[in-house]
Amino acid sequence: MDEAVKEAVAAEVRSVGPALEQTTAHHAYSPLDGVVPALQRAVDIDPGLGFRLLLRALKGYFVPISQARYERYLEFGDELGLGEDVVDDRDFTLSPDLLD
Repeated sequence: MDEAVKEAVAAEVRSVGPALEQTTAHHAYSPLDGVVPALQRAVDIDPGLGFRLLLRALKGYFVPISQARYERYLEFGDELGLGEDVVDDRDFTLSPDLLD
């Protein structure tokens, strides 16, 4: 696996980390602590797996992302050999107000 891709996925985890931790730790029905450290560890072991888990967490907890971030995720999916439908299954919460 390309080290640049691994670092790019790790940077995405760090970038959305505060919003993801806030949302998951304080969720009314399924609170979950420690999501970001777990994702960082997954990325260290297998960037593709870490990226897919990041997508699931963002979608599952309805964490909004910007259009620019969404487009980056499609590029990561290509670089990791994932089909577009893996990245974009129409479950993202896109917010035009978010700047990236």
